[in-house]
Amino acid sequence: MTALVAIVGRPNVGKSTLLNRLVGRRVALVADSPGVTRDRLYASCSLGGRRVVLVDTGGFDPDADSGIEAAVVAQAQAAIEEAQLVLFVCDGAEGLNPLDKEVGRLLRRSRKPVLLVVNKIDPGSDRVAEEFHELGFEPIAVSASHGTGLRKLAARAGRVLEQVVPDGDVPPPDSVAASFCLLGRPNVGKSSIANRLLGKERSIVSSVPGTTRDAVDSLLDFNDARMRLVDTPGVRRRRSVEKGLEQASVMAAIKSLERSDVAVVVLDAAERVTHQDARLVRLAVERGRGLVLALNKIDLLSDRQLQARRMQMDEALRFVPWAPRLLVSAKTGKGFRKIMSAVARVRQAMKVRIPTGQLNRLLEQMKERLEPPVVKGRRLKLYYASQTGIDPPEISVVMNRPLQLPENYKRYLENRLREVFEFPGVPLRWNWKGRSDRRDDKR
Repeated sequence: MTALVAIVGRPNVGKSTLLNRLVGRRVALVADSPGVTRDRLYASCSLGGRRVVLVDTGGFDPDADSGIEAAVVAQAQAAIEEAQLVLFVCDGAEGLNPLDKEVGRLLRRSRKPVLLVVNKIDPGSDRVAEEFHELGFEPIAVSASHGTGLRKLAARAGRVLEQVVPDGDVPPPDSVAASFCLLGRPNVGKSSIANRLLGKERSIVSSVPGTTRDAVDSLLDFNDARMRLVDTPGVRRRRSVEKGLEQASVMAAIKSLERSDVAVVVLDAAERVTHQDARLVRLAVERGRGLVLALNKIDLLSDRQLQARRMQMDEALRFVPWAPRLLVSAKTGKGFRKIMSAVARVRQAMKVRIPTGQLNRLLEQMKERLEPPVVKGRRLKLYYASQTGIDPPEISVVMNRPLQLPENYKRYLENRLREVFEFPGVPLRWNWKGRSDRRDDKR
């Protein structure tokens, strides 16, 4: 099971640098993508031989009213709620700070596994100022900018995770047709939707403890198939600090997505689609999960208002035109049968495998309909394609000069593929492989 590891600390202690070092690359900016307005805060990597998702709890500006201290404490609260392991980063060059002590007190009370990472220690030295021992954790000296001390940190993290989340720690082996989760901002109606699905629309087969703290998975039947609602909303204790709820929701979403096949992102019809809504949608896509959009609280809108809200939703989420869009009301039950139907349909589409011959015949038709463009005086050539994976489907295309294929031609290929084979709610993966053309090489 993939573990969630949160990197906590006050601003400017080197959290993002540590994240980039552990991942092995600079985590790219995605501000030019729809719905994302800041650095990406999470990345998958191997830590001490374990697959983990690292989450940098920094990356947002504390608002002027709350002040820096409240914002840092809120970050720590979010990590305490969601992570299996916390990397508590301090600045070894600057020394112990009162905010460090406050976060340390929160982490000690939580009884979460914590590794104290004292950053900015000179390479070649593993000595840490005595004052950091006041925090109550054994310090690990590192220099994220130089890459020193990281092997020791990774080894310690691996040992801790083996105790907290053993490799065999997976949900009970139920035979389920699909596992799905409900994602969304606070107060969009996730709990109401879950309660109606479980309490009124479907018979509850059983409730079993999940593998994450305070999580409950619910099993239910739909059309003679068993489904699992992962990490049923409403069972976690309410956060004591409202600041940082966006960060907490993203961390909770990552945990739920790791154990789900399909994400149902719940949107509030009474409000405009926000950047946080779009951020959760993109998170599901990046994690390779099936996607269903559920616009809840439609009972609050007139037909005219609902039409306007749908148009705004389509514009804000135009980067996922292939995702099913459902109009539902947890209050009246309208549209609820469509939720389970959509989840089942998307799950089935995630496992579709296209025969290679059929795929290449379509590729030839697409090239005849619209030739690949000429770039720098030479025609791009697409030789053949094959499906190399499912869950989600991955299409590999062999061509000359793959780096020069324009995005608009890639979109053309995907749109045409979806027209023919239908992949509702499925994020397709494309792998562009290069192969030299001998005639090109002679030029």
